[in-house]
Amino acid sequence: MPLPEIIDTARDHLFADVQDMQRIGLPLATQEHLFRLRDLYNFWLQHPRFKDKEIVLKLQQDYKLGKSQAYTDLSILKLLLGEFQKTSKNYHRYRFLEMIHEAYEVARINKDAKAMTAAADKYAKYTHLDKDDELNFDYDKIVVQAFVPTDDPSVAGFKPIPNIREVIRKKIEQYSKECDYVEEIKPEDEDYNPDDIFKVNPNAENIP
Repeated sequence: MPLPEIIDTARDHLFADVQDMQRIGLPLATQEHLFRLRDLYNFWLQHPRFKDKEIVLKLQQDYKLGKSQAYTDLSILKLLLGEFQKTSKNYHRYRFLEMIHEAYEVARINKDAKAMTAAADKYAKYTHLDKDDELNFDYDKIVVQAFVPTDDPSVAGFKPIPNIREVIRKKIEQYSKECDYVEEIKPEDEDYNPDDIFKVNPNAENIP
C-alpha cells in the first residue's frame, strides 16, 4: 500500500479489532502492517528514550524488514505519535511518570536519599496521593423524578379541606353579596386650568 494510503488507514484503524478490519475489507498485508505499527507504537510508549536507530534495528530484527522499510515505518509512527499527542494528554502524563521513575532509579543507584525523596514527592503530588480519594456519587445513575400536577395539598404536607370546591363557591357567593352596595364612582371634572399651573416662565433662564 502506498505511503499516503497506509497513513490514512492507520489514522482510522490502528487500534481496530481484526473483525473490524476484515469487515471493511482491508487486505491481509495491510492488516499485518497495521499490527506491526501498533506493536511499535506500544513499544515506543514503554521505551520513550529509545533512539531512531534502536527502533529501526528492532523492526529489522523482529519483523525481518529491510532498512528502508524500517525507516518508512518509523516515519509513519512519528507522524501518528505527533497527531495522537495533540488530541490526548495521556502520552505526556506517561512520559512525566517515566521521567520520575528514571530519576528515582538514578538516585537509588547513586544512593542519593535526598533526590529519592524529591522524586517520590513529585510522584505523590502528581498522582494526588496526598489527598483523600474523591467520592464517586454516580450522578449518571440518578433517575429524574417524574412530577405530576395535582390539586391535592396533602402531597405538600397540608391537611386537605373537605369539599374545598363547595367552600370556594360559598365564599365567592358570600363576598359577592357583601359587595352589592358598591357603586361605580365617576371622576369629577377638574376645577383648575392646567395651562396656568404648567405655564413656562419666560424668565426662567435668568433665575440664579
